[in-house]
Amino acid sequence: MTTQGERHTHRAHGSRRRTIALCSVGAVAITLGVVVAKTGDWLEGAGRTIQVVSSDSVPPVQPLSEKDFFVAERYFPAAKPIEQDGFKALRTAGRQGEPCVETMADRARDVLRDTGCLGYVTVGYLREDRQVTSSVTVLRFADQAGAEKARQVLAADSTAIAFVTADPAATPAASGSPSPGAAKPVTSTQVEAVGHYLTVTSSRFADQRATVTDNTLDTATRAVSFTARAPFMWL
Repeated sequence: MTTQGERHTHRAHGSRRRTIALCSVGAVAITLGVVVAKTGDWLEGAGRTIQVVSSDSVPPVQPLSEKDFFVAERYFPAAKPIEQDGFKALRTAGRQGEPCVETMADRARDVLRDTGCLGYVTVGYLREDRQVTSSVTVLRFADQAGAEKARQVLAADSTAIAFVTADPAATPAASGSPSPGAAKPVTSTQVEAVGHYLTVTSSRFADQRATVTDNTLDTATRAVSFTARAPFMWL
């Protein structure tokens, strides 16, 4: 014979089991990413049930491609200065594009034409004391072989890449060369391949002086080049 107390105990245990079961379902639902849609019927001892709808009904968010990520502000935020080994500079210019010929100092002489360049990001920096400007161009390729081919080309002809000034409104000349007889500003340049990317970093004095007596420009170029390569070392 089952006493009233035993029936009460069985009901209490049953209610707890139902509650635990519902909680387990809810936990699984959360783990699987389902979404609660609406409440259902009332069950004695368990409260109102829930009806869930699979998250498959929610349109998936399309991931960004490498091309979408390849923009100046994502890799070189204007609000984030370079601080490397005592060197500090602020970003003053930034742009990106796909025709790599846009990075040429002389677009009539496209030395990247046969390298498979897929796009570029170019940024300019101005040292904190406004005495030194630096220009960085990052080129993207389909594979490491393409980046290495371009590195060899630009290592022998780094002036082919336009120098972006600290003026954000400035853009590379579509064609043409410096005026005959004009003294060229002294420039320190570093060309480095990082996986299927290539960085070309150059520094000049803001006053465009044609001589230098110390390693000021080399220090700036090393700091900016390292900062430019860092985001691509893990890609």
